[in-house]
Amino acid sequence: MRPLQLLLQSAALAAALFATASAATAPQEAESPVAPRPRLVCRCQPDQPCWPLPDTWSSFNQTVGGRLIATTPVSRECHQPFYDEAKCAEIKKGYKHDRWRQLQPGAVQQTNWETIKGVGCLLNQTTCEQGAVPLYTVNASSIADIQATVRFAAQHNVRLSVKNTGHDYLGRSTAASSVNLWTYFMKKLNVEPKFIPEGAPKDVQGADAVVVGPGVLWEEVNRVLDAHKRIVVGGAEATVGAVGGYCLGGGHSPLSPRHGLCVDNVLQYTVVTADGQVRVANDYQNRDLFWALRGGGPGFGVIAEAVYRTHPALQNINYATNFVYSENTTTINSIVREFYANYGRWAKEGWSGYTYTTTKFTLMMFYLPDADLDTAKASVKPYLDYARSFPDAQVSNDTITHHATYYDLFKTLIASPETENAGHNYHLASRLIPASMFQSKDGVDRLASTMAQIQDGLAQIMPDGGYLTHLVAGGQVSRGNSRDTSVLPAWRRALSHIVITGGWLDTTPYEGQVYVQDTLTRLVDRLRAITPGMGAYQNEADPNEPQFQQNFFGSNYRRLKQLKKKYDRHSLFVCRRCVGSEDWDSDEVCPRRA
Repeated sequence: MRPLQLLLQSAALAAALFATASAATAPQEAESPVAPRPRLVCRCQPDQPCWPLPDTWSSFNQTVGGRLIATTPVSRECHQPFYDEAKCAEIKKGYKHDRWRQLQPGAVQQTNWETIKGVGCLLNQTTCEQGAVPLYTVNASSIADIQATVRFAAQHNVRLSVKNTGHDYLGRSTAASSVNLWTYFMKKLNVEPKFIPEGAPKDVQGADAVVVGPGVLWEEVNRVLDAHKRIVVGGAEATVGAVGGYCLGGGHSPLSPRHGLCVDNVLQYTVVTADGQVRVANDYQNRDLFWALRGGGPGFGVIAEAVYRTHPALQNINYATNFVYSENTTTINSIVREFYANYGRWAKEGWSGYTYTTTKFTLMMFYLPDADLDTAKASVKPYLDYARSFPDAQVSNDTITHHATYYDLFKTLIASPETENAGHNYHLASRLIPASMFQSKDGVDRLASTMAQIQDGLAQIMPDGGYLTHLVAGGQVSRGNSRDTSVLPAWRRALSHIVITGGWLDTTPYEGQVYVQDTLTRLVDRLRAITPGMGAYQNEADPNEPQFQQNFFGSNYRRLKQLKKKYDRHSLFVCRRCVGSEDWDSDEVCPRRA
């Protein structure tokens, strides 16, 4: 989402400087399924005899219509012995822009996922190695391409990775020595006023829906739906993929308090499973797979098409922003406590949105649909009056803008071509916060105190770093039925999602990178201590999340693991902190031995 992308920028530089110092001191008929293996085996590596021969890769290239790409790191031509002055200039121009990175087969949005233990080919590194960049990429243009790639990887025991846009905070869309299935150019996008899921009884009424291919972006979906006076639960960042990890992991949105999570709005998936078959999953067929795909995360197949329920357009929407600054950390902590004291009221009034906080400021970006401008201003006024009561605090950029449609607001938040919103090294850690914590003075005090302690800890690794507080739960998210989806049940009790962030420079030694990561994990332990039984939103979580089975999936994990074995017996789809990943080593290359 854009709030997370843009607000991380200042945090990364501070963390990087400190970490460097610290380290110094329509589906076609499927072919016959691949013959099953008797047990899990290590993925074949390029230096082993089992690796496909050049003629085999050439034949596969013909199968996918010549769309197989020998993939190299995106900054390769800025390094010796590959240096090319003209190409390097082009690379430097686009390197930190998400839209440019999405067009590069070897790139993802956060560059640390292009490396292995710090080794790779980042722009400011002195060496250039392949790192975690896949060796081959299939630029898929059809479901047949997806099927062919899945079958090839299974038949030759080659690691498979899947990417649409590369927006991925857990590094799940790339993998070393893999063939990458790149779906970015599969742009199917149709509005269906009377969509009926396949296999439904004749008396089922059609629903307003949008049919989306795996390469479509949320900006594209919102633009099309706006013309039809409809809205959909989707990401707040324009360039996040509308199909894939976002919704598979839950999918929160500024519209979630009103219409639920993305998983609450899926009507049907078309998925290619590990056997190369195309399966349509909905409430009437492949129901167990449909359940797993709505919250169970990646790892059950490749989504070739998604159908989402749409909703009537908003009457209007208000967008409130304000920036509260103080050199006095105690003042900022008091203002943050007041912010949390208003949180429950704002949720009941229909607000959603994001806040970024450091030791010196807090920045609020909130949305209020279907309300007049005076109502929105009156709602925020008590909090701002409290902030202004401190002589050493300044309130600026205090504006509330009124927009006729959701897309009218969405357009104003789209990053400009000059915004450097990608190409950095980031690491996140997070926790869901229960609604009950905002219902009492004691709960508000404990949360505010804990966040002040976490902020002090962050200052040790990133003096100007901070954390994000998301108001994206409650309302319809709470009313969703977790028995119908596999999303983490704690979402139904949550009101907020808090993310703390860290980062480093390309030149930071690996020991410094690990120090930042470990510190973030330890700091979130403070939130884990005051929110027992909650968990984390897996799409914006700690890639090293302890006890991820419980914290990402909760009571649903046992059934998800059973379905993983049913639909992916040989673990073709292995990814970090995904269902079943505990059966593989830390590199996700070899199975763990009992």
